[in-house]
Amino acid sequence: ENRLHWCLDVQFADDYARARTGHVAHNLALVRHIALNLIRLNASRKASIKTKRLLAATSDEYRAELLGFEPQDEEEDDD
Repeated sequence: ENRLHWCLDVQFADDYARARTGHVAHNLALVRHIALNLIRLNASRKASIKTKRLLAATSDEYRAELLGFEPQDEEEDDD
């Protein structure tokens, strides 16, 4: 097993994935690869992959930063 498979197994529990019908397993593997690569390429914070995943799951700003989007400013209504 190479380093990528080990990281996917440890960080995403890839070996325990239950998606087995159709192309679901392959599609989820691609999404996991993309997510892992985006996390690894982002150098804005020095943290573990596990910590960056948790931060991306809980912070809209960090998730937008990982995906290359600029966070939107919330507009206030003057009603």
